[in-house]
Amino acid sequence: AVVSTQSTGMIATLAPGQNSVECSLNTLRYADRVKELGPGAKPAPPLGDDLAYLHQSLRSQGEEEEQGAEMYNFHQAVDLLQQAEEYLVEEHQQCIQENKEYLKQEEAIMQKVEQDVDYDIEDYARALDVILKRKISRLVTMQEKLNNFRSQLNKEEEVSKTLRRPKAGGARK
Repeated sequence: AVVSTQSTGMIATLAPGQNSVECSLNTLRYADRVKELGPGAKPAPPLGDDLAYLHQSLRSQGEEEEQGAEMYNFHQAVDLLQQAEEYLVEEHQQCIQENKEYLKQEEAIMQKVEQDVDYDIEDYARALDVILKRKISRLVTMQEKLNNFRSQLNKEEEVSKTLRRPKAGGARK
């Protein structure tokens, strides 16, 4: 939570390019406002409402309504993108681990087929079917996570295009 009895750390990324001046300034303003939400501030809302709470606080402190809404939408899109990325990476790691195990199982059934003259072809077919179904199920799940990530990536790109860019003469105040 942004405001709680615990200490809170914030990592901010700033970009040196002229195109990123407004976003960098907004990030610094955001960090400064978070710092102001220290001890004695209203208790934090339930987990998951931090972003809405912070933006509500920014608006109550004189932030432009339209720009605040734009930044809220942007931060929400970034948050959803990060969650989708975490889910995808976790799913991919699990898939890799399971594939290693499946490969061992496949090698074992292939070894039986190649070395045992009296192997049971039905046992081979059943074992291979089980492995393939599990692999397909995992891959379908991973594909869904990938599609969700790509969707969130597209949404974040669209929202970031709606943010106002600084005028050619420099940053707004």
